[in-house]
Amino acid sequence: NLYWTDTGTDRIEVTRLNGTSRKILISENLDEPRAIVLNPVMGYMYWTDWGESPKIECAYLDGSERRVLVNTSLGWPNGLALDLEKDKLYWGDAKTD
Repeated sequence: NLYWTDTGTDRIEVTRLNGTSRKILISENLDEPRAIVLNPVMGYMYWTDWGESPKIECAYLDGSERRVLVNTSLGWPNGLALDLEKDKLYWGDAKTD
């Protein structure tokens, strides 16, 4: 599957690699979704939102059980990396450098 964020439509979507089974996973309460990473082992996706209230969120790969992980001391969180061995999530922030 291919997952992506769309800042123009403020959505997170998924499709099969051949373009079939396209589905909108999250379309509410997103302001400026940016980066996205997946943990296929645990079945989670993580994404950044750098709108008026910047935050980093997660949900299951089907979009369910959405929750905010970080919503303080953020400016424009826009890059994500996941270390599966150490179970850590890293991010870059374009506003705070």
